[in-house]
Amino acid sequence: MASSIAMLAAMLFASTAFAHPQPIVEHDLIPGNLGVTWYQAPLAFSESISTDATCGWAVSTGQLNTTKCYVLRTDALGLQQNEKHECALKVWDGVSDCSGEGTWTMHAIPSGKSTSCVETGILDGGMFQHKSCMLTCS
Repeated sequence: MASSIAMLAAMLFASTAFAHPQPIVEHDLIPGNLGVTWYQAPLAFSESISTDATCGWAVSTGQLNTTKCYVLRTDALGLQQNEKHECALKVWDGVSDCSGEGTWTMHAIPSGKSTSCVETGILDGGMFQHKSCMLTCS
């Protein structure tokens, strides 16, 4: 009796689980963050952005989230590109909170499998030089 009830319950579960096909959702539609490596000098490139993987001495790693503002404290950062999405890093000069109408620079981070190195110019750990950044991806 117990085995027939268990068998009936399993058949009922299977019929409800397979009766309505589940939609396939692409979870990688818009990335929420990119891997980042923070670097100190010397930089191995002379422009403000490079795809060269050697953009200084790595001092830390982590993630940049598209919903947060980050205070910059190192001379450069290397962003891991996303294969399906292009991103941009907006860097504010003179402020530590991603605000104001002040000077800012937009750096394009192309889609791909490489690292985009962005020079920030912060040489004093953020003590007197104030910069901040925010990542956007589409």
